[in-house]
Amino acid sequence: MLRAPFSSEFDPSEEAEGSIDPLGLNPGYERLADRLLPAVTVRMGNPRFVTAIAIGARVCDEWDSDAVAADGITPPWLVWEWFVVEAFVRTETSPSETLGVPGIQKVRRALRHQRPVCATAYLKTPSAFGFTGVFRRLAQGIGIITGDGALDDDGYELVSAWAKDQGLDGFLDAAAGAGLAFRERLRRAVAQGMEKGHTTYQPGEFWRDLATRLDPRTPGRREKKVLIERILSRAGDVEMIAQLKDALIGQGGVSERDQEAPFLRKLSRKAPAELEQLLTAIDAYETFGRAITDAFDALRYCASGQGGAPVDAKSFSASKTVGSSLALLKTGLARVRAHPALLEWERDEKGIAQAIDRFEDVRTTDDFFEAILHHHEQVQREKPPNGKRTWFERGPRGRVVLRAGYTLREPPAGKGGYVHEYRVPTFSRFLTDLGALR
Repeated sequence: MLRAPFSSEFDPSEEAEGSIDPLGLNPGYERLADRLLPAVTVRMGNPRFVTAIAIGARVCDEWDSDAVAADGITPPWLVWEWFVVEAFVRTETSPSETLGVPGIQKVRRALRHQRPVCATAYLKTPSAFGFTGVFRRLAQGIGIITGDGALDDDGYELVSAWAKDQGLDGFLDAAAGAGLAFRERLRRAVAQGMEKGHTTYQPGEFWRDLATRLDPRTPGRREKKVLIERILSRAGDVEMIAQLKDALIGQGGVSERDQEAPFLRKLSRKAPAELEQLLTAIDAYETFGRAITDAFDALRYCASGQGGAPVDAKSFSASKTVGSSLALLKTGLARVRAHPALLEWERDEKGIAQAIDRFEDVRTTDDFFEAILHHHEQVQREKPPNGKRTWFERGPRGRVVLRAGYTLREPPAGKGGYVHEYRVPTFSRFLTDLGALR
C-alpha cells in the first residue's frame, strides 16, 4: 500500500523544498518579458520611488559605496530608505499598502512596538524587496543612478526638476536657500542612522516634510515630465515602447492582469514586424505554459481530494480540465515549433526546447499524466544548488501522493489567460501616475 510521505533524517540535498516554479516556466518568461520591457518588473508600484532613490543618492553621496552603519551591515542608501518609509507611516497622510510602499507593514509594526527601524525590524532582503531594490532596475535602466548607486546624468536632471517643483532651490548644487537647509536636515538624519544603526528621533515637521515631498501620489509637473520622458525613451526599445503607449492610451489602459493577454493579442495583429514577432512568441509560449500549468494544477486538485489518497492516470483523466489542456498542449507545441524566432532566441538556454521535447509524444491523457510528472521531476532535480524535492511522491502501480503544503482546493479555471504577467499593467500604471494616460 502507498503511504503518505513521512519525515526522515534531514538531508539538505533531498529535503530542500522547491515551492517556486514547479514546471520551470519562469526563466523563459523572464527572457521574453525582458525583450518587451527590460527596465520594468511586475513588483514595481508607483514610479515616484525612482525620485526617492535619486534624492537619496544625492543625500548619501558623502559616504563611500562600501560604507556601512554601526550595525556592520547597513549601507547609507538603506538608512535613507528606512527614514522615508518611517515618514510615510508617521504622517496622517501616509500612502497605504495599496500604493505599493515596500516594507511599510514592517515599519508600522516596529513603531507600534516603539522600536526604531533597523535591520532586524525591516525586510529580510531589502536589496531585493525594499523600494530601492524593487526600483533599482528602472532607476539604472533610464539613467537616473549608476551601477554603484551614485547619481547619473539624468538623475541630476530629475532631482533638479523635483527641487524646482518643491520650491527647494539649492538642494542640488549646495547654494544657499531652502533646498540646502532641507538637504542638510536629511543628511544629518542619515548620519545619525549610520552612527546608531537605526532610525533616530526627529521632530514632527521633519517627518511631515519628507512624507509630503515624496508622497507617491503627488509628483510635481517638472518631475513627471523628466520621469515619463526617460521611461518612454529608455525603459525598452523606443519603437516598441511607443507602440505600447499608443495602444494603451487608445484602450484606456490595462489595469488588471487578466486584461493583458487580450490586449497583447490584439496589438500583435497590427504591430510592426519586430513587435509582432515578439508578441506572437509570447502568445505561443504562454499557450504551451497554460496547457501544462492547468494539467499540473488538475493533478494537484485531484490528489488533494479524498483525504489525500493516492491517484493514478485514470483519476487524472477524469478531471474536466485535462481534456481541454491536452488539446491546448497540441496547439501550443505546434505554435512554438512553427514560430520563426522563439527557439532560435532560446538556442543557448535550451529550457523551452527541453520542455517541449518532453511533451512531444503526448497523445492521450495517460501520456499527459506521465509527462507532467516526469517534467516536474526533471525541473526540480535541476534546480540549484543540489536539486529540490518534488511536490509528488511516487508509489506502486503508477500512483502518486501529493505532499502536504501543495494541496489545491479549487480546480483550475481554464480561462486561457497567460500564466505570467508581461509587465504591461505595471507600465500602464506608470503612464497613469505620470499623467500620460488618464
